[in-house]
Amino acid sequence: MPSRPLVDPSAPDVASGRPRSLVLELGEALERRDVMYCCQWKGSWKKRRWMSGQGDIDLLVERSTEPRFTAVLEELGFRRATPPWEARVAGLESCFGLDRATGRLIHVHVHYQLLTGGFWTTIYRLPFERALLQSTTHHNVFRTPAPDFELLVFAIRMVQRYRWRDALVGEPGWLKAIQGELDALLKEAQLHRLEDVMAQHLPTVDLAFVDECLASLRPGYSRWRRLALRRELHDRLRAHSKQAPLSLKLWRTARSIVTLRGRLGGDSTKKRLAHGGTVIALVGGDGAGKSTCVQELARWLGAELDVMTAHLGRPPRSWLTLAVGALLKVRRVIGKRPADDSPEFPGYISCLRDLCTARDRYRLYLQARRFALAGGVALCERYPVPQNWELAGPRLGEFAARLARTRLGRLLLEAERRYYQHILAPDILIVLQIDPEAAVRRKTTEPADYVRTRNRIVRGADWSGSGARFVDAGRPLAEVVEDLKVLIWSAL
Repeated sequence: MPSRPLVDPSAPDVASGRPRSLVLELGEALERRDVMYCCQWKGSWKKRRWMSGQGDIDLLVERSTEPRFTAVLEELGFRRATPPWEARVAGLESCFGLDRATGRLIHVHVHYQLLTGGFWTTIYRLPFERALLQSTTHHNVFRTPAPDFELLVFAIRMVQRYRWRDALVGEPGWLKAIQGELDALLKEAQLHRLEDVMAQHLPTVDLAFVDECLASLRPGYSRWRRLALRRELHDRLRAHSKQAPLSLKLWRTARSIVTLRGRLGGDSTKKRLAHGGTVIALVGGDGAGKSTCVQELARWLGAELDVMTAHLGRPPRSWLTLAVGALLKVRRVIGKRPADDSPEFPGYISCLRDLCTARDRYRLYLQARRFALAGGVALCERYPVPQNWELAGPRLGEFAARLARTRLGRLLLEAERRYYQHILAPDILIVLQIDPEAAVRRKTTEPADYVRTRNRIVRGADWSGSGARFVDAGRPLAEVVEDLKVLIWSAL
């Protein structure tokens, strides 16, 4: 490969203390480790999007340098993720890293083979990876192929995009948008220099066919001839093609119809962490910003990864909980107190309601655990841990002396104890700490004494041995969320 470039002059000043762009750090690290790679698609066109944390980065990596490439990803804190089963493609990986300069996740698509197309249609391998990689030069953060290779791959990719509906309704909607890139590539490329490479690695595709493919990318070309070109491309690359099975196409179509294109839920199409998911708990008093932080974190992670949120303080109520709650309301309307009721003991129906809450929390806990086991990230608030049981924990212990007198009471006590005992500690426990008086100023919808007391419970708890991480939640939201992102990503 050509000699290493100087440091990109657009890099932020390290002395300023601002976080550097992860994209710049990735490009520099790949050069430093002598990884044989290139930016696969449109390397000269996407720098602005990359630097703002938008858009995927497609990198083609020579297999022999995979260990060095993997070391770079680990050094920069990238995490591998897997797509749903139907979208998995051999030779293709997805990795995500936290760009502290933007607060966004950077998505790197890693190709160990030069692949084009989609898993739901047809995937083609273009078997001239090494020749392409040997032609690369450093340009705009990453290495990019010689314009000749870029133009060849561009022509094949674009012809793949032709569809029957384009022939029926007119020019493809994307055709106008690619004209600038096409003009730039044609200005720099000289396809005749690839004649020997194509003859050796892809003899079924000749320059005359590539010229016809390029001509078809101009407005006014015959729409039916475009379809014929796509078919001819498939015939020429048949030995290097992998078509989606009919069963997958039928399954995708059926799922789209049943879920109204995902509007009614269904299986997630987002990626999950390859090394396993995580249960993350944010705990704290009222006014600490738990719900707001969970929403921000879900928005951040959920843009790319499969994320669920769970409020274990207010879990979804089961039919049994609703039925017991209805009994309590009827009792209040009637105004009749049971014989076993007293100022110190609310009655067995109220105790049963507390047990139902414990059961609902446990059921939601199971959902979060199973979701994480499948590779998802479960963001939980008001998670029951012994240190905050006064806020979200067992309730019947207060009436243990009274309940222990009867068989029913003992059953209720044991059942509640068992539910909370089976709720294990989360994988990541984060305590949002805030001064009680600051919490009172924030949480104006609740009585001041109530808010003050609940925050004092959190601050006064003994968190030693819990593995909890502490975040000062009294600062502006943006600063709190930034710290949470760094903390969570480093722990995943």
